[in-house]
This record gives sequence, C-alpha cells and structure tokens, in this order.
Amino acid sequence: EGSAAQRYTTVGGIAFAMMILAANLGARGWYFMKWRALGQANRGRLSSFFAPITSFAVAIVTGLVFPYMGFSKIQSGGKSAVQLVVWNSFLVALLFVISDLNSVQSFIVVGSDTCNQDNTNICMGIWFAMTSITCIFAAQKIRPPSSSPSNGEDEEDKDPILVEDHSSPVGYKVPNFPDFPIDPIYYGGKGLSCCSLRAEIMFGLVVGIGVGAFVVSTGLYDYLEDFHDYVAESV
Repeated sequence: EGSAAQRYTTVGGIAFAMMILAANLGARGWYFMKWRALGQANRGRLSSFFAPITSFAVAIVTGLVFPYMGFSKIQSGGKSAVQLVVWNSFLVALLFVISDLNSVQSFIVVGSDTCNQDNTNICMGIWFAMTSITCIFAAQKIRPPSSSPSNGEDEEDKDPILVEDHSSPVGYKVPNFPDFPIDPIYYGGKGLSCCSLRAEIMFGLVVGIGVGAFVVSTGLYDYLEDFHDYVAESV
C-alpha cells in the first residue's frame, strides 16, 4: 500500500480525468442538441474571468446527465439516434458488470476484489438508468437531416459556367452545382425498419431501467443478506 499522499493524488487524478471526459461529452452534446450558448442565454452578463469556469462546470454537468449525446453519430437523429443511445448504454453497463467480477478486478489491481463496492454499484446503477432515460428523450428530439439541399429561388441562373477558385485542384469550379457538404454520419443508418420510433423508445426505457436495476441489485445483495439475518435473529 502507498502513502496517503499517493492515494489522494491517484484519486484526484482519476477525478480530474473524469471531469475532462464529462466536459468533453457535455460540450459536444450541448452543440449537437443545438442549445444556445451561455453568453446568449445570459445576454453577456458573464465576466471574462468567470465565463470559462462557468462553461466548464456546466459542460461537466451536461456530460454527466447527457453522456451519450456527445457521440457524433447522434446527429443522425430519429430512430438511429435512439438506437445508438440504447446500444451504448447497454454496452457501458455490460462492461461495468464485467469489471465488477473479482477475477477481473484482481487482474487489474491486486487487492481491489476485497474492497466493498456496494455503494459504488448502487450509485452507478442509478446513474445508468437516469442517463438512459434522459438521453433517449433528448435523442428523439434531434431531427434527421435533410437528404437534399435547398433549391432557393426559382430564378434563371445567370452565373458563368466556370469561376476561378484557388481551392480547386484545377483552379476553377462550376457555380451551378450546389455547394452542399455531405457528412456520412448523417446518412449512416435509419434505425430498425421493423420498429417505430415509439417502440424503440419504449424498448430503450425498459433496457435502461432494467440494466440500472440489475446493477443496483448487485450492490443491495449484502444489505439484503444482513437484513435477512437480522430478521431471522429477531424471530
């Protein structure tokens, strides 16, 4: 075992890394959900000193409440976004359950399998269920992108056939072609065709709450066992 300073430094480093990860997911999720910037929401009342601190704190909270909204593929919207949330929440919970096995813990950190992790499992189970619910309802509000650009006004095009453009490999571009960027993320999938959006939402809620309840139950096992022993002794 290390000294107290080593333990505190390790815990502090892990906490700071989690804050950075949550802030990253929260900032990306804030952008993908198209929320207004803090400066716009507060009408510029934040000072230049507190603005980055407040933004960092808000990004952390957003990342903890809406972690799966920070994934880039969430921009596809509709059923595809809901399916992404369900799959990732299930995958994260599965990895957490596997990491809770004594054989896995003893392989990663010697002696960690003897630690009491009931409170951790209870907190993580509640967090799994909460984030699944919040992200599913947030993902369904993201509209799928349009598959075609806007045509604009129906007027005769009087632009020249070619115009000079230094960014083009040949030095010219055709102005009549719409400059419409195509992101493969937007068109990567449309979700399950056999299920409606409401059906996927209901399935996701059942999976999220079920997985969260299972993780919580792993932490309540010892408490329930002590409670049963207490009742048996009292009777």
